[in-house]
Amino acid sequence: MRRSVVIALLCGLVSSSALATTMVPLSFTELVKASATVVYARVADVRGQWTADRQGIESLVTLEVLTPFKGAPGERVTFTVAGGQAGRYINLLPGAPTFTEGDLVVVFLTARGPRLPIATGFTQGVYRVSRDVSSGAMTVAPPRDDPQRRALTLAEFQGRVRAAQEGAK
Repeated sequence: MRRSVVIALLCGLVSSSALATTMVPLSFTELVKASATVVYARVADVRGQWTADRQGIESLVTLEVLTPFKGAPGERVTFTVAGGQAGRYINLLPGAPTFTEGDLVVVFLTARGPRLPIATGFTQGVYRVSRDVSSGAMTVAPPRDDPQRRALTLAEFQGRVRAAQEGAK
């Protein structure tokens, strides 16, 4: 009996201290409006590092900009994303976007003062780009958490970004 009470108390303590992050979904117009920069790019480099407080790991993702959709980013853009690998330590965050050198992406970036930008809305600001096998066109896949949207050609997607930008003014 006493053992059961102790186990129940421990389970209660563990479950009460669990924390979760909830992201409010942004509309596409809100995503565009909240972003300082939107680029179609190729991932040039991904490098993990400890955060300034050494409490976690973040990745520095460097993009080779192929087409800027919003802002004036230059030829390369570097931003941070939570999680990654620093030395022998790996920090995986469920739902966090991951990048591999060579990936084609459209990324919405939010400026944070003097710090490097971050992906707007966490995973909401990362769209994967691939070549459609049947048409040969470059297509932008909707985020995994939005099964209602269909893939768009890169030109259609760029048009949607411009239209949202015009609507936000």
